[in-house]
Amino acid sequence: MLFLTARVEHSAEQVFKIKQLRQLVEKCDELRVGTEDTLLTKFLHYAHWDTIKAYQAIHAYYDFKRRHPTWVARHPIEHYRQIFYGTHCRYVMPHVDRNGRVLVVFKTVDGFQNYPDYLQNLVEIDDLIFESLLLLPRVQENGITVICDLQGTTRNFLRQFSPSFMKVVNEKNGVLPFSQRVVHIIQRGFLMHITSTLFMPFMNKEFKERVCILDPNLNELILTFLFLKIFTHDGRHLSKLREMVGYECLPAEYGGPASNVLDTNLIFNHLTQNAKYLENLQHYEKL
Repeated sequence: MLFLTARVEHSAEQVFKIKQLRQLVEKCDELRVGTEDTLLTKFLHYAHWDTIKAYQAIHAYYDFKRRHPTWVARHPIEHYRQIFYGTHCRYVMPHVDRNGRVLVVFKTVDGFQNYPDYLQNLVEIDDLIFESLLLLPRVQENGITVICDLQGTTRNFLRQFSPSFMKVVNEKNGVLPFSQRVVHIIQRGFLMHITSTLFMPFMNKEFKERVCILDPNLNELILTFLFLKIFTHDGRHLSKLREMVGYECLPAEYGGPASNVLDTNLIFNHLTQNAKYLENLQHYEKL
């Protein structure tokens, strides 16, 4: 099952590291967070089971939250129902990709006229989705694959992408505790080079030095930074996407099986089933 959250059997060494990290967190007067296994293991996987690095990653994440409190979810799950079902712009697929990563689909859908604070709500929704996926042992271990379909991007979106906004996007990417993130961006027309145009000026030097053009003829770009890889694809040529992600798990509209229909219910039901924990997580903080 995709959303399997059964208790994981850890090795003796892993159990020791979980206990060690729990003691570090409990002794810290600044951290007001839980010490449940789910929280600790997501940071341990992210840090390749290095206890000190995991502890530092916890601090980095909650430092970010303290500096940017509006960049995390702040409302009950039901608060977001209308946007989920009114825009149909966030999905998770029922099958993992060819590398065992859960496959998420984000679409740009212009809802600015219908929903006040639309972009703010999307920021919070994405935070909820990421936190809910990090509850899954397979995500903690393998990470996620994201298809980011920008083909619906309008000028209303572009107006929101200020330098300050993009800098915070970059900063949050640096603290999300995924062991691996592979992002496939689908774009076409005047958006073909929007990724590099918008993001590159705000990336740090290490990020920029890891940029590599894979195939100029296919308009594919890969950006690699720590645990994040970004590929771009021309919306008219998706054969490379099928090759990299896997045919069986892809949505039908991106060249997968006809039965793979995007369904908002799958991700929203997962959120509601874990609402109590996710809403409690919103109160975790660093003083």
